[in-house]
Amino acid sequence: MRWSLPVLILLLMSCGSVREQMERATLYEREGMYTEAFSAYETIREKRPKEAEAHVGMKRTAQMLLDRKIMEASERYLANDLEQGERLRSEAVLLKQSMDQKGLELQWDGHLDDLRRTARSTRAKDLLRKAEEAFRTDHFNEAEELASSCQRLDPELKEADYLVLIAQLEPRYREGQKAETLGLWRDAHKAYRWITMKDPGYKDVWQRLRTAKENASYTLAYVPLFNTMLYTAQFDMGGGMIEQQLSANLKQAILDLDDPLIILVDRDNTGELLAEQQRNMSGIYQDRYVAEAGKLIGARYVLTGRIMRFDDVLSKQIEVQMQVLDAESGRILLADVVRVNKQDIGKGAPRAQLLERAAKRMAARLSEFTPGDR
Repeated sequence: MRWSLPVLILLLMSCGSVREQMERATLYEREGMYTEAFSAYETIREKRPKEAEAHVGMKRTAQMLLDRKIMEASERYLANDLEQGERLRSEAVLLKQSMDQKGLELQWDGHLDDLRRTARSTRAKDLLRKAEEAFRTDHFNEAEELASSCQRLDPELKEADYLVLIAQLEPRYREGQKAETLGLWRDAHKAYRWITMKDPGYKDVWQRLRTAKENASYTLAYVPLFNTMLYTAQFDMGGGMIEQQLSANLKQAILDLDDPLIILVDRDNTGELLAEQQRNMSGIYQDRYVAEAGKLIGARYVLTGRIMRFDDVLSKQIEVQMQVLDAESGRILLADVVRVNKQDIGKGAPRAQLLERAAKRMAARLSEFTPGDR
């Protein structure tokens, strides 16, 4: 095959150029300028993909760069300079990943990881000592943060796991004790119950939980109050029907609270109570009669509900006056008005939604009630 003169000149110039570049790359490598050497070898490789010597040079200089990073990181770990060690190791990891993608498959020195584990363990133990000191001085948030840092550095340090836990438990335990002292038994019960779910064996928490429950739990009966004006003013659909529907929704809403301190006494006598009000008092039911009804049912406290406004056609609203009374004294301990408007309901049967949402709001308000001294 014959070559034209211009082509031969270009081939000779190209060969000379590659040889010069190879010599330059070798010189860089010999002088320890591995970054420059790698770039020179890579340039040759891009021009001549089959140039094996350039490929070998790339891998050799890349390995030297990686080894240098690993050595620098190792020195920092040995000096207990964890932050710098981690930074340099991350750079080494990124370098290896980049070179592996180029098909160079560099070798990783596993000794670096051993040094890293030792440095992290040393730092974790130092943080653990600080966490223990913070706990002893009642700085519980600080103790938890330090112990959590220990966990991240050394997952095998079980003392850190326990310290994180008790740094959460001890302040709750003290909150419960303080609530006991103040007679806030519901708050004490809440604190102790939280602790038992985290660590059932913590101190004397079960005994304190039982005491708090005995003092905070109470029996409750619901007595609906009949509003004669509600029916005569708006509709005639059978006396007490709306009250009975609200009563059913409210009892379910109270059960849905799943509150271990509320013991709902339900004798299913809503109809009789409403009928008695209609026959004897024309819808006026005084507090003393409500209290007596609660005692007859066997409840310590009585929740009442009087529907003041109800319209499921036009304005679509309900307003309920609720009270909690002491069945022994007849004293009103809680009073509030619950309202639900059409903005609070969606599509569908408005009556069912109004009654359901009113019941849920009454139950939520009841959950805030804490009986006084008994």
